[in-house]
Amino acid sequence: MTTTTATSKEIPYEKKVVVKNLYMSNIAEEFIAMQVDMEIPLVISILKGLDVYKGQTDVENEVTLVNHRV
Repeated sequence: MTTTTATSKEIPYEKKVVVKNLYMSNIAEEFIAMQVDMEIPLVISILKGLDVYKGQTDVENEVTLVNHRV
């Protein structure tokens, strides 16, 4: 059995809008992926393609790491 991974170009626009709406409703990427039956990286790719993704920047990641060490 082989599995194929879809790309954001292969996803219908209507499904992309659903992903965007869920994200704009402050639903986490992991839960969106489960809801629409997609992989998390694909959900993030769609959100980036729609220019709405607000994932942590490298600076935010560094601050988070420093705060956890203290």
